Amino acid sequence: MIMKKIMLFVLSILGIMAHGQDSRSTKSNTNDVLAHKIDALIRPIANSNNFSGIVLVKQNGDIILSNSYGYADRENQIKNTEASQFFIGSISAMFTAAAILQLVEEGKISVDDKLTKFISGFPKGNKITIHHLLTERSGLPRFVSQTDGSYDKLIESAHTLDALVDYIKKLETIAEPGIKYRHSGSSFILLAKVIETVSGESFGTYLRDHIFMPLGMTHTGHFAYAMEYRDVPNLALGYEQQGVTELVRARLIHWSTKIGHASIYSNAEDLEKFAQAMIHNTLLSADSWKKMTNSYYGTSLGYGISNKPQGDHVRYSRSGGSPGFSSFFAIYPDEGLTVIMLSNIHIHVPNFNVPKIASIVFGEPYEQLNLVSPRYVNNDLAQKLLGTFQFDENFYNPNGTVTVSYADGMLLSDGAPMIPMVGVDGEIVKFINRQFWSRLEFVPDGTGNFSKLKFDGFTGTKKAMPKKN
Repeated sequence: MIMKKIMLFVLSILGIMAHGQDSRSTKSNTNDVLAHKIDALIRPIANSNNFSGIVLVKQNGDIILSNSYGYADRENQIKNTEASQFFIGSISAMFTAAAILQLVEEGKISVDDKLTKFISGFPKGNKITIHHLLTERSGLPRFVSQTDGSYDKLIESAHTLDALVDYIKKLETIAEPGIKYRHSGSSFILLAKVIETVSGESFGTYLRDHIFMPLGMTHTGHFAYAMEYRDVPNLALGYEQQGVTELVRARLIHWSTKIGHASIYSNAEDLEKFAQAMIHNTLLSADSWKKMTNSYYGTSLGYGISNKPQGDHVRYSRSGGSPGFSSFFAIYPDEGLTVIMLSNIHIHVPNFNVPKIASIVFGEPYEQLNLVSPRYVNNDLAQKLLGTFQFDENFYNPNGTVTVSYADGMLLSDGAPMIPMVGVDGEIVKFINRQFWSRLEFVPDGTGNFSKLKFDGFTGTKKAMPKKN
């Protein structure tokens, strides 16, 4: 009888083990299928010289895919690897926001504090709050787009934080604080100064000691005033699009001029560690993470990160674009999913493909691009699409225009090649602007003409052609 019980117990244990092995095997097979689909989405884009970098997809502790693509150094044929490091552009703002919230938790500052408490003599500093800076509603203009060319010259050399603050002080405000949103490096540069003033540490040292090292982010740092490119190991070189398929080296800038909003370099593995802190409420309290990922002023924008759902899925995300680099960071907390895409080509491929990768994981429909040569467009069709299209104040460039021209046998969108996308019948359905990787779709008006242009989620109307005398 005892022997029988022992045998039954052993068989039950073996059954449980077999079931566990079967479950793991099924999960592994599922992840292999997902990885294959994701790679099939990205590889054609990489092979056409529109993406090089790293894609990391991780769910509930399991790596679904971690692949590197293309070259970190094209001239010397050095390939990207999982260790490659990239400048991550505006994703940097997440770390600045987290640092501010740490200081709030310690009772050293409040998001309602006025800027004058930390920076004396700042115009309207008695009205601008930390909250305004975090939500980019300080009323300050875009630091990165001064039309007189002063900014382009400024970023070519190293600048101290104090010098940048003095530069911002001279800019004319565009609105009262709290009224108008403007994606602006100005606000986060000032937040970097607040961090230094309150902590008594340099911005880079504070991030290293209070965020990066506690999370084990050993391949992440701030590009400081005294640094040179060679000081960052495994740094991928940045490239820009040229023509239909070519790439050229991006101009070299000094990233200290982007302190607070775009000065961080990192790799995908390190960024995933920050994602885990956000998902599991480590580093900051659950309340602080909630404040960071909240939505303010009726928008999807939080503190340094966006809270914009993807369909029925909660998503926290941030994109980054800067000379030679583009990136996208996304967390789907309810599904325990993180998708990170870092590129050393300044084409915004990550922005449009991270959501597709998530859709693959969720088993939802996604668009597989079927691109053809820009010269696929015939002259008759091209002539119908030419013109300048006017957009409203919500466009990327508020009240800006997009001009479609035709030269050298191809359509151009503000000078950038438009790559046609064809449907299953071979007919052109949309275009890709290579520079921004934006979707362009011309809308017919019923008379054989195309009077409207959909540019990503925006719609512009064709302006009337000037009458000839």
